[in-house]
Amino acid sequence: MRHDRLVLTLIWRELSAGLRSMRRRDLAWIVTGGGALLAYAIADIVVALQAASTALRQAQALWTAGLPGSLLCLGGFAGSAIARLCLSCAFAPFLKALPLPLMERRRMAAVAACALGVPLAFIVAATVGLGCFVIAKPLAPAWGLGAAMLFGAGFGAAAVLRLRSARGLVHADNTDPVSDPGGRRPSLGAFDRSTPAWLSSWAWGLPAGRVRFSWRLAGAGILFGLAAVVAGSISLVHHDAVPAAMAGLTGGLLVFMLSARFHPLGSPVLRTAPLGFVRAWLRLARLPLQLSLAFFLLPAGAALAAEPSAWAMPLASGFWLLALNGAYAVFAAYFMTAPFVAALSFLGAIAYASYETLEYGRTVLIGFAALVLFLWHQAQRRYRHG
Repeated sequence: MRHDRLVLTLIWRELSAGLRSMRRRDLAWIVTGGGALLAYAIADIVVALQAASTALRQAQALWTAGLPGSLLCLGGFAGSAIARLCLSCAFAPFLKALPLPLMERRRMAAVAACALGVPLAFIVAATVGLGCFVIAKPLAPAWGLGAAMLFGAGFGAAAVLRLRSARGLVHADNTDPVSDPGGRRPSLGAFDRSTPAWLSSWAWGLPAGRVRFSWRLAGAGILFGLAAVVAGSISLVHHDAVPAAMAGLTGGLLVFMLSARFHPLGSPVLRTAPLGFVRAWLRLARLPLQLSLAFFLLPAGAALAAEPSAWAMPLASGFWLLALNGAYAVFAAYFMTAPFVAALSFLGAIAYASYETLEYGRTVLIGFAALVLFLWHQAQRRYRHG
């Protein structure tokens, strides 16, 4: 019981150390600029909700299926991510000296996940309640309370599933990822000839040239394969290239975001090696990019077969996929130890830029490109100077 707050303490110390490591000028830019953008976005959302209040109140599908399903998915995503963060702290290498059994570490992670999930539920309740109040939806506080309950259900279910998988962390901690038992040749050794060798799989904690089978990997492969087949079938049946092309773009980007790991950029061993930032960044992006393009090829081929005259659409989707993958790789390199924050920041920037293009046109993309270049410059400086 005396160690229950240890994971929360570690997370708070890590956050405090990250804030202290930033310059005051950078913090001021983040607070003032982020606050101004947030206030502007909230004002735009309020105006848009008031304009569409009548249609939103009468959309029964939104209130019976759309909003509850979105809240459950959001809670599940947040619960899985936060539980994973808490487990990584509970099974940190420097805690090996403490005589903490598996149940003790799991309880520490559960306490931290609950402590972090409660304020998130309050934020969701306040957001939904205020949204219902703006569109004059009856019983706005009740809708906010229901939203918090749905979010909490998804959060709790995903967190419990993630915490139950903590036994796999103990097994992985007791194995040597570099060793090759039995002297067998790596199954992917033919592709492991670059320098540094197989850096992307090293970022995943895998042995060089070998991929371990797991049910999570198999489930993700089945899910993405089924999505690609369904989208391609819809395009082939309706002779329309749009569903398959959009599925290829969205799924390819999601595959890249889920498989990209850029935390080795903060390793002192890598930074002191005779390896430049660009080369290390490209090596880390190589394997996720190959997986992303491998997923994209099936929906793109279906889109081309469904509507050969619209060949420019899958081609444009491929170029946009490469551009978005490169942009996320920059975000992931900047937030190298926090892929969840990198994903939220990237998706938020994409959503904000997409919304502003409705009013200002494609000139908003210049601002997004400037943001990507700024993050690239900062990540490069940190890699060179620490």
